[in-house]
Amino acid sequence: MAVKIVIPIVGKMGQKYDKVKLVEWKVKEGDQVSKGNAILLLETIKASVELEAEISGYLHILVPAGESRIVGKVAGLIAETEEELVQLQKTSSWELTQT
Repeated sequence: MAVKIVIPIVGKMGQKYDKVKLVEWKVKEGDQVSKGNAILLLETIKASVELEAEISGYLHILVPAGESRIVGKVAGLIAETEEELVQLQKTSSWELTQT
């Protein structure tokens, strides 16, 4: 089962920002990622942070770099297998981003 890449609260000392900019995906669509490796660079007005993969698997990007999203929304998914990735790529982004 795919794991959602959810946009976290980004900021120092627990500050919460409504929107976070997805500056750069560190890996490309379909690439294999390893648990703990940086996969996405996020930024607010006051802070930037690299988001790490929660599991090893294959990356499916739902929100392209350069766009902003509200904290708590899904930016991408990590599929456990290549077969699961293919199925995710056939599913509409709208369906996959609902949390």
